[in-house]
Amino acid sequence: MFGNKTKKIYENLLNAEDDARQIRSFKNKLIAGNVKGNELFGTKENPFSFLNEAEDTQSVQKLVDAFCSFSSIETEIKTPDGIFQISIRKLPNGMMIVAKDKTPEFAIHNSIVKQLDFMSDVLSTFIHPVYLTDSNGKLVYVNRAFCELFQDEYKNILGHLFAEYIDENIPDFHGIWHGITHFKLKNGVIPYEVNQRPFEMGDSVFYSGIIEPLRTVAPSVDEHIFQESPLPTIVVDALEHRIVYANNAFLTAFRGDENESFNHINVNTLFSENTQELLETRFSKLLAGSTKNERLEMMTAPRFGGKTFNVFVGFTTKEKDAFILYLIDATERKNLEVQFAHAQKMQAIGQLAGGVAHDFNNLLTAIIGFCDLLLQRHKVNDPSFLDIMQIKGNANKASGLVGQLLTFSRKQPSKIQVLNFHDAFVDLSALLQRSIAPFVTLKTDLKRNLGWVKIDPNQLTQIFLNLAVNAKDAMKNGGILRITATKEKLKKAKACGNDMIQAGDYIKIIVSDTGCGIAPEHLPHIFEPFFTTKGGSTGSGTGLGLSTVYGVIRGAGGYISVDSEKSIGTTFIIYLPRIEQDPIIKTESRPMRPVFAPVQTPSILLVDDEDGVRLVVSRVLKSKGFKVTECANAEQALTILTERSDFDLLLTDMIMPGMDGETLIKKAREAYPNMKSLLMSGYSEDMARHGSSENKDLDFLAKPFELNQLLDKVKEVLQK
Repeated sequence: MFGNKTKKIYENLLNAEDDARQIRSFKNKLIAGNVKGNELFGTKENPFSFLNEAEDTQSVQKLVDAFCSFSSIETEIKTPDGIFQISIRKLPNGMMIVAKDKTPEFAIHNSIVKQLDFMSDVLSTFIHPVYLTDSNGKLVYVNRAFCELFQDEYKNILGHLFAEYIDENIPDFHGIWHGITHFKLKNGVIPYEVNQRPFEMGDSVFYSGIIEPLRTVAPSVDEHIFQESPLPTIVVDALEHRIVYANNAFLTAFRGDENESFNHINVNTLFSENTQELLETRFSKLLAGSTKNERLEMMTAPRFGGKTFNVFVGFTTKEKDAFILYLIDATERKNLEVQFAHAQKMQAIGQLAGGVAHDFNNLLTAIIGFCDLLLQRHKVNDPSFLDIMQIKGNANKASGLVGQLLTFSRKQPSKIQVLNFHDAFVDLSALLQRSIAPFVTLKTDLKRNLGWVKIDPNQLTQIFLNLAVNAKDAMKNGGILRITATKEKLKKAKACGNDMIQAGDYIKIIVSDTGCGIAPEHLPHIFEPFFTTKGGSTGSGTGLGLSTVYGVIRGAGGYISVDSEKSIGTTFIIYLPRIEQDPIIKTESRPMRPVFAPVQTPSILLVDDEDGVRLVVSRVLKSKGFKVTECANAEQALTILTERSDFDLLLTDMIMPGMDGETLIKKAREAYPNMKSLLMSGYSEDMARHGSSENKDLDFLAKPFELNQLLDKVKEVLQK
């Protein structure tokens, strides 16, 4: 199988090793061996003949069986000539036998033990446990105190690894070592201070160590003052950073279990991983003398329910052997900061949404207007009629999305009414059931005496319809949508999601489903506009549903929070301010509208900065016989008004660069008190006027509008 050249290579490789080595084929033919291997194992059939006089015949038999069955094994066998550590390993083409002579090490071990025998009486008088290990951590000597500590006999301890008696923090066998080690004793795991040093004897390295009880670190202040301090306070040893003292305030505030003990635990385990390194850095700075005390803000403590603390760190004594830590609960402050940041974020998103909606409404006005112009020339039987209607229909759908944006940003006009919540919900429950049918079942539990709420009925429908549709999407294989409502009186403010709900009377509404749930990483974003997890497939969400719900509820003075678990379901909790008494409904008498008497060829001054809007409005007005003069901004309009006074109507956009439309109307009326005016805007009427109380009698037309709506509104204003 192997040529002489290959065999020579194997022998050279094996001779580079100090151990006795041989490689034999699976048929027990010698393939190669080094000089020591051939001398010890021989070159004949039985390579284990040197073990014939071994005391442990069972171990010898196991070696032979492993060799014959082509298995790997390792054992230590004593013979009259010495002690051998023997291993057998299976190779691709045979078996390797390795024997290491352990006799010199054993001799050194015996020598050390003999030398220690005469010292044992002295060492046994030590009150602290003393041990001696070899370089691998195996115990070669222990004194009487060591045996008493572990409640075991000397003969049972020797030969075991020192690590077998340790639960945490095993000493390092590479040099001088000093630290706190937790030992496994009969009465539990107890920490001790260990000092260990290496020493050499011949060619071998050994380690001697002494085990001492932890030094008691006393606070630098009076014990009574320390214990009675209202601030949670702990004392930590400077060496291992373990807690050695905790005052009553700390134990009262943070003990989750009456049996839980904080003594001797590392202080880092109290805090989250991302803050542990920060605390260690502060300890190092204090020990280096670069600072006298340290303040760490917003340290999260998972063991204390995720509370957040401000931690003050300093030394207890001049010897700098211990740190003292004062913990101040900053959880409420952090929550307020999170709520404030969330409020700012939602306000910024709302402003952005309102701005986008305003600009988008201008574009939709032009699109819908030009569609109406085209429909005047392309009737039902025209091939282009359906295409134009598709464009107009999609533009109207886009207008609905813009309306949701304005609702979220609270820039949508709402018709607030005082509603009996029970009756209002009963009216829309049938709609909800149809929206989730046929696979999802609606279950409700609402009492009749819930009270009244102030809200736009259409917006109330939006809340439940959006939540119902989302629940249906989360329950592809069917499930239950459960809606319950109860009265709840809050005596003090509390957190509700990222908001702080104020004390008062509320109707608490719980909307829960049995769907797939929301991933934890998505929960903080679900109320943000355009955030959706429904992908881009047909019928996927726009990301405006929950943002609209949030905007409506907050606009009504209410609050909403969400709790969800993957594969379990999602629960929304809504609080709406509650009114106890039945409202008194007042009816207002409206004056009769006078009969419209059109003027002869009315003249209109049209002002809008959007070219598309201006063009389509001008064309439709001219097509109906109006005289139209166009302006791109308010400044141009004022210039024309100084030259002409024959305008019957000033039709102007509200939001324009420079001067806005309301200011333009005010200035025009100063010169021409009888001139009529009409405001247009992509915002709602209230928001377009920035909430001003002046000129509330101005007529208003919201964008986008159809051309018929424009003509009707113009005629209505002219007839006044």
